[in-house]
Amino acid sequence: MTGPTSHTQAPTTTPGPLDDQDGTMTGTTSTTTHPGTSGSDGGHADASRGGGRTAYRRDGEAPELTGGALPFSRLLRTELRKTVDTRAGRWLLIVIVALTALAMGLVMWFGRENGADYSTLLLTAVLPQAVLLPVLGILTAASEWSQRTALVTFTQEPRRLRVMTAKSLAALLLGLAVVALTIGLAVLAHLASAGLAGGDVDLSLPGHVYGGIVVLQLAYVLMGVAFGALFLNVPLAIAAFFVLPVLMNVVSMTVGWVQDRAAWIDQNVASLPLTTLDAAPTGEQWAQFGATSVWWVLLPLALGLWRVARREVK
Repeated sequence: MTGPTSHTQAPTTTPGPLDDQDGTMTGTTSTTTHPGTSGSDGGHADASRGGGRTAYRRDGEAPELTGGALPFSRLLRTELRKTVDTRAGRWLLIVIVALTALAMGLVMWFGRENGADYSTLLLTAVLPQAVLLPVLGILTAASEWSQRTALVTFTQEPRRLRVMTAKSLAALLLGLAVVALTIGLAVLAHLASAGLAGGDVDLSLPGHVYGGIVVLQLAYVLMGVAFGALFLNVPLAIAAFFVLPVLMNVVSMTVGWVQDRAAWIDQNVASLPLTTLDAAPTGEQWAQFGATSVWWVLLPLALGLWRVARREVK
């Protein structure tokens, strides 16, 4: 007597092109039929086990993506986590906080007799941040290219401009968090200094100073992102970020034509009225800061995004 027999079909392999966004490479598409399932059912089962990302087709065509797009909120959380998970980013934030506390401590020491002014504490504390926060933006934009992890990032999310938007927003949010922390530390330092010296507590500060501090810090962070995306190399971007403004200052002091128009060209000159205690910036001064932001922030950012979108990922 002959009993029932089961037949298992061997895996069949059909060639099919596989598009990897940056180039086209030839691959193979495997379709396996298991006992008791049809080929199409097996394909759907494989897709469900893979999280609904890929549905394998039986006609030898390219794999079809069936899963939804990566949510931007998740992408943003990932980029925020990257800035603090890496050793360089974590130590940079520690150095920023330490230098901020040191600057405030020095102001409190020199003003120990009458108490340190709140405005002096705050404006002194933002100086090291104006230097180091852009480095955080550079690391956010360029570190993955230096460490060769950009391939993983752009495999998970092939839309590179979307990734760069998340990186820029993550750097700006961290910059805002540092500014908020600085304002809180300045308030506590002023209260402690006035209490120890027996002086009066005065937390009054013109509103335009707060606005100027926030605008400047965000502009510097975005400038760091722009330079990081433009050079895609952390040491080179940091060097360019610090050297180019110095060269601009030298040119503005030596060339008469540039010196007369320095407020429209040199961002360091244009940014001075934004934190002046005496009077709020005029419309012309805001226009000058906007013009310099075009040369130093928006233009490098546009070129950097173009380069990120076209550069081959290795």
